[in-house]
Amino acid sequence: MDTAPRSQRLLAVARLVETQLSHAWRLDELAERACYSRHHFEKVFAELTGLTPMDYLRQRRLQQAALRVRHEHTSMLQLAHESGFASDSVFSRNFRQAFGYAPRDWREGAWRAHHDEVVCPQWQSLHARDPAGQQREAALAAAARKPDVLRQALVRYCRAHPVWLARGFGIWGSRAEAFREQCAAELDTPRRAPFCCAILREDPAFITGEHWLYDWAVLAQTPAPAGWFDDVLPGGFYLCLRYQGNGAQWGWLYGDWLERQHRWTLDGRRPHLNVYRQTAAGIEGELRLPVRLT
Repeated sequence: MDTAPRSQRLLAVARLVETQLSHAWRLDELAERACYSRHHFEKVFAELTGLTPMDYLRQRRLQQAALRVRHEHTSMLQLAHESGFASDSVFSRNFRQAFGYAPRDWREGAWRAHHDEVVCPQWQSLHARDPAGQQREAALAAAARKPDVLRQALVRYCRAHPVWLARGFGIWGSRAEAFREQCAAELDTPRRAPFCCAILREDPAFITGEHWLYDWAVLAQTPAPAGWFDDVLPGGFYLCLRYQGNGAQWGWLYGDWLERQHRWTLDGRRPHLNVYRQTAAGIEGELRLPVRLT
C-alpha cells in the first residue's frame, strides 16, 4: 500500500471530490488542496488514478448518475444538478457521450444493451489477460452457496460506522486479492479488526475492473494508522443478506428481491457494502445494498 505523503494528499482530494459531486470544482482549487501547482497536480493525479483530475470528476459524476437513472424516479433536472451538471441539456450530452444513450432511454432499459454490447466484451478482454484469475472467479461463483433471498433478505437500518480505508485504482480479480492481503498484513495483530468491508461505489454492470475504485476497509474505533484513511460507512436503510463462503453476488439482491417489488428503490448516493469476517469455518458475511422508500 502506498503510504507516501504525496499519494495520501492526492487520495484525500479524490475522496473530497466524490463526497461533493455537485460542487463546481475548479482545477486550481483542487491543486491548492493537494499542495501542488496546477500543471504538476494534473500530472501526478493522472499517474495515481489513470485520469486527469477533471476527467476523474466527470467519470465519478457520470457513474453515479448512471446508477441513479437506472433505479430512481428522480427528475432528470434534479438528478443533473445533484450530479454536478449545470443543466439537463449538458447532462444529457455528457451522458450520451459516455454511454451511447440518452438518460431517458437509459431509464427505459437501454442500460441492458450497454451492459451486453460494451461492458461484457470489455470484461472478456480483461479476463483473457488473466486466465488464472478468471478460472478462480468462475470456481468461486460455481461454489457459491446462494441463500433463499426472498425469505432471508431484509431491510433494516444500519448506523454509520467509522472505518480505516485503503484504496487502489483499476485493480480487480487476483490483483484485488493481493491488495487485500497486503493491507491486512500491514496491520499489526492488536489492530486487526474482526470485520472487514469491501466497498463498491459504482454499478458493476456499467464499469469494468480497470476503471474501478477498489476500496477495502476495516471497522475500527480508533484513529487510522499511517497509510490509511479515517472514513465512515454511511448510515441508512440497507437491504441485507447474510451469506457463508466465497462468491456472494450482488445480482442475488437485484434480481431476486429489489426488482420484484416497488416499495424500496436503490439509493445511488451511498455505496454497496460487503461486510465480512474470517472464521474457523470460513467466510461469514453480509451484503448491504443501500435502499430508500420510493
